[in-house]
Amino acid sequence: MNGNPGPQDPHGLPQAAIDEANRALKDAAWAEQNGLVERAIAAYRRVVQLAPQVHQAHNNLSGLLLGIGEPRQALAAARQALALQPQDAMIHGTTGQACLACGLVDEGIGHLRVALAAQPEMHALRALLADVLVDAGRLDQAAALFTEAEGRFASDPQFLVPAARLYSRVHLAGSAEAAYLRLLQLEPRRAATFNDLAQLYNEHTHFSKARDLCLKGLMLEPDAPVMWNTLASAQACMGQTAEALKSYRRALELAPGHAATRSNLLLAMHYSSEVTPAELVAEHRRFGEICAQPAAAARPFPNLPDPGRRLRIGYLSPDFRSHSVAFFFEPLLDHRDHAAFEVVAFADVKGPDAVTARLRGKCDEWHSIVNLPDPVIAERIRAAGIDILVDLAGHAGNVHAAALAWKGAPVQVTYCGYPDSTGLDAVDYRITDAIADPPGVDDAYVERLVRLPGGFLCFRPPPQLPELTPPPLLARGQVSFGCFNREFKVSQRCYDLWARILKAVPGARLVMKCLGAADAGTRSFMLAEFERRGVAAARIELVGFIASQQEHFGWYRQVDVALDTFPYNGTTTTLDSLMMGVPVVTLAGQNHAGRVGASLLAQVGLPEYLADDEDGYLALAVELACDPGRLVQLHGSLRERLLASRLCDGTRFMPAFEFALRGMWANWCRNQGATLTPAQQAMAAFDFTALAPR
Repeated sequence: MNGNPGPQDPHGLPQAAIDEANRALKDAAWAEQNGLVERAIAAYRRVVQLAPQVHQAHNNLSGLLLGIGEPRQALAAARQALALQPQDAMIHGTTGQACLACGLVDEGIGHLRVALAAQPEMHALRALLADVLVDAGRLDQAAALFTEAEGRFASDPQFLVPAARLYSRVHLAGSAEAAYLRLLQLEPRRAATFNDLAQLYNEHTHFSKARDLCLKGLMLEPDAPVMWNTLASAQACMGQTAEALKSYRRALELAPGHAATRSNLLLAMHYSSEVTPAELVAEHRRFGEICAQPAAAARPFPNLPDPGRRLRIGYLSPDFRSHSVAFFFEPLLDHRDHAAFEVVAFADVKGPDAVTARLRGKCDEWHSIVNLPDPVIAERIRAAGIDILVDLAGHAGNVHAAALAWKGAPVQVTYCGYPDSTGLDAVDYRITDAIADPPGVDDAYVERLVRLPGGFLCFRPPPQLPELTPPPLLARGQVSFGCFNREFKVSQRCYDLWARILKAVPGARLVMKCLGAADAGTRSFMLAEFERRGVAAARIELVGFIASQQEHFGWYRQVDVALDTFPYNGTTTTLDSLMMGVPVVTLAGQNHAGRVGASLLAQVGLPEYLADDEDGYLALAVELACDPGRLVQLHGSLRERLLASRLCDGTRFMPAFEFALRGMWANWCRNQGATLTPAQQAMAAFDFTALAPR
């Protein structure tokens, strides 16, 4: 709020009205200070009724209305305040926030700029304006709000905290690090700074530095659940899965209801070869029980239950950016039926980039949900009139999986980004296929499985790819195995089996390209894992992050045979390997995370490189390593085979995907009392034979 307005004495009012207005003002201020929001709103309404000239009453009323999710009423009150005091910076600030809440972005930016120019020490307002500018794609303007004020506020922690966060968001990592280090100088016992800087280091592959910072921060605040969560993330990114699971569980002991930490735990559990499928099922259901919002999920929807009308499909993700999910999302935009479906994106993208801009241009609507709480996200989705919400993240790097519990759309679906159930009863369906999730596994999911024919993914290959080259074995005289999956997917069983393979093929080496390879602590850990299994570190080549996509693909020219990870298979990395002509050996697991490789190889027509057990995996890898002629043939043909497959054919894929969406909608409409035609009944039964040519 903007302070206690104090007693007022407007001209022309009877004394009784003045007295009553003053009593109402005092009551409003007291109620506001004590968190009695509804009482404060009622009191301020009484003030502006009795004494409409009291500008601060209008302004404070606006702020309270914003807080309870009434943006239009808030904007009306703010505009009344502004009409009375057009030069007041605080009122411009409130008006700007109300404009933003009503979707009036440019007007809101204008008011916030006026407020900040008058009172540059309002750093919370500076941070809000910067975030709005980032969401609007004006990254340079957002950064300038802080860079131009650095000299004036260089020793002000209230400035440095949002400055560091903003610099991180607009990809100025060096400036963000400098701001955090300055904060540590000013307030060396501020534990939150250790955590924030550790998060920055995690985002930029300095995982061991992040781990060490967290350990220092925990010496200051040993019971800080957020710090334990950040520590666990660093440990997971270093491939130290067992330690990460312990740290996540410690964070949850301290804050059992913290949904984002629980999501992180669920994801990390898939990396461990010691966690059983039954344990995964139980932990996902526990998430659903803890995060359930049955009252919210039971609220009726105003959506018209017409099975045949044009539908508004919402897509929810933090990965509308340079991320592997974008490779599978963009075909859904490029090949959709525009006459039958509108697409609305709900983007939790903290650092937008060129891919963000491209995807945004292909959507009918775009809503940023950065920093919004879960119930507000659900209300935004509901207010947008979404018919089917498709979650593209699940528990994979998504701090908002629990938002699905609030049921923002009549039909909710999880797809693509996470290899498991959400655990939430409010999510109705999960899109998959019969290889990744064969018949008989349905009870492991809370959602109803919808199995697309042929495969559950469609892939957009990069527009430019390096030329193919012969396998490096021909020039080196020795085979090179490779794995370009993230380090946390390399389980202890992976290390065991890969060591056996290297021992079985004398002189062979293993090229591992992953983000963690750029971090000294992670490199040491990975090499030590091989050395303690009897494989010399000299036989392992570790390659870190490469920004250039062309250079990234170029590293596949150093690989003869790719080795997939387990129990969590690769997806984009498998397809990248095939695009570069490198065959991939994969192991069929017990759940979706370990069967994605099987699904991909089946769609490309390469089931012979799928092993049923570890001995079979070893035999396939050794067999390929010892057959140069076969490798030459594969390195020259796999790209063409992939590009010609259904995986890269959006025109063939989308009818089945949209048929499934129609079936989900038809089921909801039928539950509302609608009558379905025979064609709609086939959709509702997910009978994809109806799509077959007659």
